[in-house]
Amino acid sequence: MLDAIISWYQENLLMFQIISFFISVVLLSFVIYFIVRLNIVGEKVDDFFDILGKADISRRRSLKAWKQIQKRLKTKNDTQIKLAVIETDRIFDEIIKRSGYQGQTADERLRQITSEQVSNIGEILQARRIRNRLASEPDFKITPGEAESIIEIYKKAFQEFGLID
Repeated sequence: MLDAIISWYQENLLMFQIISFFISVVLLSFVIYFIVRLNIVGEKVDDFFDILGKADISRRRSLKAWKQIQKRLKTKNDTQIKLAVIETDRIFDEIIKRSGYQGQTADERLRQITSEQVSNIGEILQARRIRNRLASEPDFKITPGEAESIIEIYKKAFQEFGLID
């Protein structure tokens, strides 16, 4: 009986290997798909290179985001202008988070910054209040000029961090 099982297994071994190979490929494909979709590796690689100082990934990413903000401002569309202000604040929060400021919210992190660290922190706090109103009050209006002024406030801080020219 045992000889029959061993014989049958040996005759069908190639079929088992082929089936196992295809199952492995399918499962590996799912793993790769979800890693890419969730951007698990991308952020970790960026953080790793930022810590080592081997690449200027944060600066590149900030410049790309800054160009997107400038493009939104040029549209003169109310929704795009609001998004530009909100994105600018989000980028600033990401910068201070990566700089090591602790806190559950952006406001908690901002309270830790002094004017010696960011020269226009008072203006940023005022700009943040307007950003909060934009995010929480759908009817809140902001003119293109006001949005440009707010973004200029953040721009000065970005320049101090060396992220944009």
